[in-house]
Amino acid sequence: MMVIPNKEFEVRPSKTPVETFRKQNYWTTQLTQDPPPRYVWDTKKPVIRSRNEERPPKSVNPNEEHFHPHAFVNDLRNYLLTSTLHGLRYIGEKKLTWFERFFWLTAFGCSLVCAGFFILNVYAKWRLSPMIVSINPTNMPLHDLPFPAVTICNVNQAKKSVAERYRDHGQVFILFVSAVDKKLLQSLCTTQDDTEIFEDKVALSADWDHTRSFLINVTQPCQEMLALCFWDSTMMNCEDLFNAQLTDEGLCCTFNVVHRNNMFRNPKALNDLNITFPSPVVDWTPENGYPPDAPPDGFPWRPKGIGTQHGLNLVLDANLAEYYCASTNSAGFKILMHNPTETPKIRNLGDIFGPGAEVRVAIHPKILDAQPALRSIDINKRVCLFSDEKELVFFRTYTLKNCEMECEAHAMLEACQCVYYFMPKNKTTRICGKADAKCYSNTSLVMPEGREVECEECLPACTEIEFYEHLSTAPLKRNLVKRFAKTINKTTEYFTENMLVINFYFEDSTFMRFTKGEIFGLTEFLSNTGGLLGLCMGFSVMSAVELLYYLTLRALCIARHRRPKQPFAQ
Repeated sequence: MMVIPNKEFEVRPSKTPVETFRKQNYWTTQLTQDPPPRYVWDTKKPVIRSRNEERPPKSVNPNEEHFHPHAFVNDLRNYLLTSTLHGLRYIGEKKLTWFERFFWLTAFGCSLVCAGFFILNVYAKWRLSPMIVSINPTNMPLHDLPFPAVTICNVNQAKKSVAERYRDHGQVFILFVSAVDKKLLQSLCTTQDDTEIFEDKVALSADWDHTRSFLINVTQPCQEMLALCFWDSTMMNCEDLFNAQLTDEGLCCTFNVVHRNNMFRNPKALNDLNITFPSPVVDWTPENGYPPDAPPDGFPWRPKGIGTQHGLNLVLDANLAEYYCASTNSAGFKILMHNPTETPKIRNLGDIFGPGAEVRVAIHPKILDAQPALRSIDINKRVCLFSDEKELVFFRTYTLKNCEMECEAHAMLEACQCVYYFMPKNKTTRICGKADAKCYSNTSLVMPEGREVECEECLPACTEIEFYEHLSTAPLKRNLVKRFAKTINKTTEYFTENMLVINFYFEDSTFMRFTKGEIFGLTEFLSNTGGLLGLCMGFSVMSAVELLYYLTLRALCIARHRRPKQPFAQ
């Protein structure tokens, strides 16, 4: 039987005298000192703590938000080991030696430098040479192309019968006017400067109105120069096909030039010859082409087909018996094909054709167009202008030649306060007379630094059409020209000596186009950049997403996880 001891009768060991003294001393000390209260309910009373009292140490939280170098190194190592970029996992691998990791770090740096070098080359090519001219796989059909404008001038500057009348008797009975006409004839037929020919009194009377009447009277008119005209194998009145035009070569005849309302911005302000157009007028431009609702016979005319039977066939009369003085060393005609929206400069650019021959002129157009995306490239880099990017003062359609002609007229107007009669002008613009010979004869005063410097603002049009020719010729035979000679009531001898038979036609039904476009668009630039980065480092879009993830999303999540938890405050 278990006996439970009774605590009341439990015998406890007696305390030693030392323990009894320590206990009494402890309680005596505690009672003599007033301990500071642990909680102070009256907040106005200051809390007095003894220096010996120590605050409880703070518990160290391993997730507390402080900068830990080891944590950063661990995050960087995790990125290196999991990155898709080639070579980075070897740098973060602990099992490799420092030398091996340095080797891979060097290899990765060299790849990064090479990729940056090639990308900079691609970027420089994209910014400095952004345009390329390529062959358009789609050819332009013949019906979308206008027949070229053709300007014809007789190199004879004055008809002999009229010139002798001016020279010997004068056109009118006033002696002073006769002297003016003689001086104008001398100016037309000699190489002397007008400053040497015209005296002050005579020069004042030789104004443009008088000079214009003189040129019209002394030059061979179109109805005499154009003996026969065939359009699309149909004989037509030459006055319906050609219009008289004053050029730098004098009075000439022009075929298929656009209507003056579509050529000039303010045609009513022009002081020019009367021009007629028998067909309905169409607003054609090189950049926009023919409108969708344009009639088939709209003006400017389009070619009806290929070959001489669908072209322009002319019989021209040089009338050698009326030759008084010529602008060349031969007899015949100056002929120039040009854009229908341009004013020809035929004196130095026209081709010379002599009489007594049959000539075939095969027309070869050169077509340049541009992609709409080219507008986003800087003008100084693409070096061409769209028609709506530069507005000319007189001409409605922008072309390089129209811009240069306006530029020259502006330079001459500033230097001499007048312009040549063949330059663009309006009714208020003064046309240079012989009294201005001292100014316009000295071209260095008009354009002191040359045309190239004065007309730097004139750039080629992004869309242009130019016409070139391929010639073939053969002499006329008397027994072969009887039909033509009988038609114009001329003898075969006269026809063989004075007439030129010329045919303008197209050889092909479609024509190659050269298109200006971007050599590098944004898509091509990104493709080349991505290819270089992938070749050198294995970089892809997901690599960029991965790097962005480690720099932003993962860093924020880790920082939030390391944020310290606030302990409960007593």
